[in-house]
Formats: sequence, structure tokens, C-alpha cells
Amino acid sequence: MMKKRILKRINAALGAVIVGLAGILTGCNEPFSQTPEEDTTMLWPAADSTGYWGFINEKGEMVIPAKYDRTYGFSGGVAQVYIDVDGEPLRSTGYQVPTLGPQHAFINKKGEVVYTLPEGQGFLDHYFYYGCCRYGDMRKTGIMDNHFSTILAPMDNGLITPLGPMTKDGLAASIFGYYNKKGEIAISSYINGVDGERYWKLYDFCDGIAVVDKSWSDESQSYYVYGAINTKGELVIDTIYPYLQSVGNDRLLYKLKDSDWTYAGLMDTQGNIITEQNIYLGGENFFGDGGLMPVRNNQGLYGYIDKNGIVQIPYQYAYADPFYGEYAWVWKSTTMSIKSTEVDVNLYCIINLQGEVVLSMDTWDKMPASLISSGVHNELCLVVDTENPRLNVYKYINLKGEVIYSWSEKTNRQGYDAPERREQTEADRDEMMLRMFEGTKYYPLAEQCVRSRRAHAERE
Repeated sequence: MMKKRILKRINAALGAVIVGLAGILTGCNEPFSQTPEEDTTMLWPAADSTGYWGFINEKGEMVIPAKYDRTYGFSGGVAQVYIDVDGEPLRSTGYQVPTLGPQHAFINKKGEVVYTLPEGQGFLDHYFYYGCCRYGDMRKTGIMDNHFSTILAPMDNGLITPLGPMTKDGLAASIFGYYNKKGEIAISSYINGVDGERYWKLYDFCDGIAVVDKSWSDESQSYYVYGAINTKGELVIDTIYPYLQSVGNDRLLYKLKDSDWTYAGLMDTQGNIITEQNIYLGGENFFGDGGLMPVRNNQGLYGYIDKNGIVQIPYQYAYADPFYGEYAWVWKSTTMSIKSTEVDVNLYCIINLQGEVVLSMDTWDKMPASLISSGVHNELCLVVDTENPRLNVYKYINLKGEVIYSWSEKTNRQGYDAPERREQTEADRDEMMLRMFEGTKYYPLAEQCVRSRRAHAERE
């Protein structure tokens, strides 16, 4: 009995040493989170009046000094930063670009640099996804692990380089096949499908399967059909569908030949049909946390369905994001009074999984600004006020609507450099808004703002 207790203590001590070593290697003393959304490091990227970036805590205190050209959220206790090279900060707007460009690095929670890429190289993924991160330059791309060890040496960009981050299934897609975490082609694109031909495009794995594209041409036109393979490279859904998309929660969107291209149906990962083709293809069709997917009806309103296609949150929003954790951003219709005139507008709101409004923005020009995800991260969310054409005001707020921290950035929107342009008075702004809303139900530029925000997030 005594020997067993001693062995247990030795095993426990060895386990603690191994965990500690892993923490040192990753620059932290906690398990490595698989995605940035899952990270629980209570630090948020933020800028100050100088245009440099650091990190604030939940009290709005700048605990890691603002001295970086750019910062991104933490993932497993480390965060990517841009280190200034020539003394001129790279503003987050991207308009004041340094002469020499920034160096890409990772820091720990103390603000200490734990890894730096050589000058001229950068990270293609701003976070570690499932323990891997792509890096390289304009010509080459490789993969490193969360110990900052090279898995795949940078190779000339082309057919064989990874096209996206590592997925939960431990595979990253390229045109020639799927790389595993050893940097090996685990599944070749030259897979024997139903007719023994090569798949021309491979999509990311999701729920253990990946959509593949088979195409051919004749004298008149090109043809595309889609199917799906499993992690062994075996075809599990025949390549017979003109449209197929993995949407999470063990579901795919599909279309049948000669069907209406506006709508799609749901199938499971074995190819069994779940619903008819009644889901409008628009917005972000993906099952987020809580097993809900935002969808749009034929009246143009958004709601949320479950994996069986049953509506769980009614169609009522002008736009809706997927859920991240317990919350999602939606665009809810309401009325505002401008110069004693009632106008219909859309305000951004945060809802929970029950469809209850947790927080509503108070003006039409206040919208989410994504640094980690488009949702609420560790009980804080970042919004931007775009009322002033010369200035964007960023605010971290909690779910009570309280401002935790804020900063502003100049913009180069039209009129910024015009010397004759004057600051708008409240009356000027009311008059402008009335002209915008006149004869329309919704603010016509708001959708453009949404598209711009999403495009910016994708570029980042």
C-alpha cells in the first residue's frame, strides 16, 4: 500500500513537471486553448492616444503598456503583436504604414516577447488554431506549432501550401491534399472517387468530413459537383450535388440538380436528408455555439434554427450573426425621433440563446468592432461610434452597457482633409439623417457598413 502511494505521488509530480514545461514552451502556465474564442485570459487588446497598442484588464487598466504597432487577442496565454521597427506606429486603420514595416512576435501575459519571426516574415493566422499557426512571407507559407517549432517549412506559395488554418480534425487543406500536424500530406487530392478522378478543390474539415469539388468541362461549359470525404480520405457523400457546404453541428447545406439556387436544404454527415430546400442562402449560414444557425426567410428577416431545421428564435431581425458562446449580435428594427420625425432604423443588439435582448446600442451608428470574434469575449464587447466623419471612437463595454475603456482614431473618410469642412452640429446631423432615411425603411448605408466591417475582419 505504501509503495502504491509513493508511486502515485511520483506520477503526480512527473505530470506537474510536464505541464510546467509545456507552459514554459508556450509562454504560459495554462492549457493551450484550441481557438481564440475559447481562451479565458482576461486581457483585451486596446490602443491609447498615441496610436500604439497594449492590453487592458477587466477594470479598463492598461496592464501591458501600449507600445506595439498592433495587438491581437490571447490564445492559450500568448498573443500576437507587431513590434515597431522604425519608430512610427502602424495605426489600426492601416493608413499610416511604417517605412520598414513591423516585426511579428508573440508575447506572454507579462508582456514579455517569447518568440519573434525574422524581419520580412509574418503570421498568416493571428492565433493558434488547434495548436498550429501558418507563417511566411509574400512568396512562402509554412506551419509552426504552439511550441514555436516548425512543422512545415515555408514553401513557395502555390498548389501545395496550406490554404487555411488547422481544423479540429488536425488537417489543413491545400489544393494537393491535407496536411497533418506532422507536416505530411495525410490525404492526397488524387483520391479515387466514384469515377476515379482527382478532386480539384478541397475545403476545410468540419465534424470529421470535408467537402470536395470535382469539375470537368466540355466544349460548351464547365461543370462542378460536390461530395464529402472523411479523415481517411474515403468518399462518404457522393459527388453529385451542385452545391454542398459544411455548416457545423454535424450538418451540411445541399442543393439538388436543377433546384432553385436561392434556397438549400440540410443533410447530416452521412448524406441523409434532414430538411427540404427551404433555407435561404444569405448571411453567415453556420451553426454557432448553442447549436443555432442564423437564417433568413423570404420576407428578408433573420431568425435562428436548430440542426433539424426547426425555428428556435423567430424571424424578426434585419441581420443576425452566429452565436459565440452564449451571445450573438443582431440588427433589430426600431424607431427613432429626429427633429420630431419618427423614422425606422436598425440598431445593433446582443441577444442570448433564448432570444432575449441583453444589450442594445443607443444610436444607429454604433456597431461591433471585431478583434477576436464578432461576439462577446469574456463578458466584454468592443463597439465603434462612427458619428464623427473625422473620428472613430472605440469602446469596450460590458453587458450592462457600462464603458470599461475607450480610445479614438482619426479616419481618412471623404472630407477629412478638406479645409472648408466644418464640424457637424447636432442640427446638421439631424438634417443629414432625415435625408438618408427619407422614403426608406432602413438606413441605406448600414448594410454597406456591415459588409465593410466583415471584409476588414477577414483581412485582419
